[in-house]
Amino acid sequence: MAEFVGSLFGGGKDQAPVVASDDDFADFATPSVATPSPVAAASVSPVSSIASSPTGLPVSNGPWYAVWERAELSDFKFEGYVALLLLFVIGTHVWGTRRNRAIAKKFISSITPVLTQEFAYVGFNQIPRANTINTSPTGELGVAKDFNPELAIKENHALEFISYASGRQNIAFMHTTIKLQRRNNPVAWIGELLFSFFLDSVPDPTDSATITISPFDGQDAGKQGGGHNSKFDNFVWALVNKRDMKRWRDERYDLSLTTTKDWEGLPSWLAVMSESKEIGDTVLFKELKDAVIDCQDVLEYLIVTDQPVDKPMELKETVPKKRISLKLTLPSSEKSAAAIPALISAFIRLVDHLVLTAHFRPEVLRKVKSVRDEEIRKLQKIADEEKAEERMMKRDEGKKKEREEKLRNMSAEDQKKFLEKEREKEGRKAAKRQMKKA
Repeated sequence: MAEFVGSLFGGGKDQAPVVASDDDFADFATPSVATPSPVAAASVSPVSSIASSPTGLPVSNGPWYAVWERAELSDFKFEGYVALLLLFVIGTHVWGTRRNRAIAKKFISSITPVLTQEFAYVGFNQIPRANTINTSPTGELGVAKDFNPELAIKENHALEFISYASGRQNIAFMHTTIKLQRRNNPVAWIGELLFSFFLDSVPDPTDSATITISPFDGQDAGKQGGGHNSKFDNFVWALVNKRDMKRWRDERYDLSLTTTKDWEGLPSWLAVMSESKEIGDTVLFKELKDAVIDCQDVLEYLIVTDQPVDKPMELKETVPKKRISLKLTLPSSEKSAAAIPALISAFIRLVDHLVLTAHFRPEVLRKVKSVRDEEIRKLQKIADEEKAEERMMKRDEGKKKEREEKLRNMSAEDQKKFLEKEREKEGRKAAKRQMKKA
């Protein structure tokens, strides 16, 4: 053994063997630990000391809530990105909501002088009295001093605002709906912009206002037939911007009943959609012609109609109901905005013009009525077929109940004979049908 150890440590045969003693392993037997001095031990606090774990991360000996001793700011990068995203979304929502509110108020403010001049009541004032008539002792007409423009508009939500006006001859009420872009939702807004850019079938998101007038249509006349009567004939007529003419014809049933023509005295970007030339000549009056000249960027359509927007599916939906609608794209330039009040004024006074002049010859009304009667006949035919099918189902149900009642009152042998007769009868009917087909 001594020779093996000697060879292991490089000794030769002539060298004396090297024997290891216990003193050679003294350093490995007991680790050397320095005993800290009392001064050093007292300077280290067990609460505030921070050691390092084998992974290199700081380990706190402090209380459980001392997060600052266990983590650094760089450990919260992901949370920081999430917080920035939330701040962006919330900030954009607040900005978009305020921006939409400002756009709606600006539009209503631009047409409020016209509305207060034409209507006795504008907006949503809780006081049940006229709020646009000057009740001064001098008797001068004008906007009342207590009229509040802020009450002329109401916010349904961040994308829709409405206004209301009433108290005028020939008009029951006028309702305005302002629909705005999704500025309060940046993800949806950007998505709409991208889809409209790449797909022709998706219209560009815009800010628009739809103003609808419901005329009295004779309901303001006295029960005895005396006094003023605001009734005028049924027809469909429209001024449509050629930019979206196809879209409105496809989306609106009432416009599908008309023919489209260019009209003398109107700009080239406008088309007239009417059921008769005589109707078009009567409805289009000078004030309206002058008002639409500078409205190419804002006017979408102006429609006088008695038919529904959606194709009627039931006979009750074919009952005429007159409406006069104006759809505008909210202006982006001062020039377009300046043209809107005159257009609104002409739009309102169009009702007075219709009450005076829209009473056509019987030949014209016969042509208009024939188109509506054809649609009514189609719906009547569908309704009759549905009623016949319903009667047949009821008759079949009655026969089925009668057959089940018979079978319940029969014995087993009689039931077998009855069922055999039914099969023979069905077989004869099937054979006759095959002979007819041949």
